[in-house]
Amino acid sequence: MAIRVKCRHCDTLMGYLPSESAERNSRVKELKEEFAEEFIMQDEQGKVTIKSTCEHCEQSLKLFPNYYAINKWIQ
Repeated sequence: MAIRVKCRHCDTLMGYLPSESAERNSRVKELKEEFAEEFIMQDEQGKVTIKSTCEHCEQSLKLFPNYYAINKWIQ
């Protein structure tokens, strides 16, 4: 089960954890249970994608807090 971390707003790849490392990390299972519905997705190949917010989008959201109300504010 490889894990990718991508920005939920701009889809930038922020990190990648190969299968071997992910399976050794028990914290991944805890995250999956706690935030599964909103932030964690798994595809047919078993790759897990965790949605987070990158630094650039975080800065934009701080400057323009009304963006929180828009589902897809990056075109």
